[in-house]
Amino acid sequence: MARPPELKLQQLQYLIAIAEHGGLRSAAQALNVTAAAVSKGLQELENTAGTRLLERQAQGLQLTAAGRKLLTRARLIQCEVEQAMQELGAARASNRIRFTVGVTPWISLTLLTPTLLRFAELRPDVSLRLSDVFGSDYAALREGSMDLAIGLAPPDEGSAELAARPLFSYEHAIACRRGHPLQQARHLEELAGQSWLVSHEIGQYQPPLRDFFQTHYGDGALPGGGQVHQYRSLHMMELICNSDLLTVVPWPVIEASRQHYPLEALTLKERLPASITCYVTRKNAPIHGCVSDFVGAMMHVLTDETTRSRFLHPRVLRSLDVIAQR
Repeated sequence: MARPPELKLQQLQYLIAIAEHGGLRSAAQALNVTAAAVSKGLQELENTAGTRLLERQAQGLQLTAAGRKLLTRARLIQCEVEQAMQELGAARASNRIRFTVGVTPWISLTLLTPTLLRFAELRPDVSLRLSDVFGSDYAALREGSMDLAIGLAPPDEGSAELAARPLFSYEHAIACRRGHPLQQARHLEELAGQSWLVSHEIGQYQPPLRDFFQTHYGDGALPGGGQVHQYRSLHMMELICNSDLLTVVPWPVIEASRQHYPLEALTLKERLPASITCYVTRKNAPIHGCVSDFVGAMMHVLTDETTRSRFLHPRVLRSLDVIAQR
């Protein structure tokens, strides 16, 4: 089976340019190539066509009958190519970068909105996918279905695949609904036997909370005592405010929730442990690009006076200690 003629798009462009400009030199100038390149390309095109396509006359190069027929097809081909390139350009424009971020729920309640607005200004080419992360559960990050997590540092035994860099620290509070019978309690021991709703596994808390839970709610706890339930959602605030359940929450949540929930923090003699929020990535993953832009957007929210005064209650800011970035 005979192979079809090998017409080249560049050769057809030479033919169109000569028809429009009337000569080799003017066609070459319009295409920003040399006249020799146009001449060689047309010679190759005529060899492929097997007939003359141009003839020199007093008024310059003129198309032959075969040349005029090929010119019509060449212009159609050029239009199709231009349309295809426009469609590809539109496809590239709509093919936005997808970036998946996991955020601990209390940050969704406080810092996330202004962070997203700032990030959208920095990276209009990025489509974000957001999800909750709880405690140090970074399975999605390890599996590659998440690009960045904002939360607690992973435990030592799970940190081989992940890198955590600190952003800010905060303290915890024990909270209850306004009017709870134990709202005036001053010591952890007074809370023994109550039922709790928490977002972490007991083992993820630091002393004295971990010791308290393990002593009163561990395997050896006396029957008839309260229970520790786990609920991984911001909706847990609704349950706390409509029951006698106790909970452990970051202080920023207390400050951000005062206007929305009848929530009170207990004033205990024991000082509860502080935690550090980190940005967590897969180890050896680059931290430039979307990662650094998202982290930069969050730090901008914490440090830019205009943004802070617009979005964040001053008491929320006072409950956070920003850690300088290196």
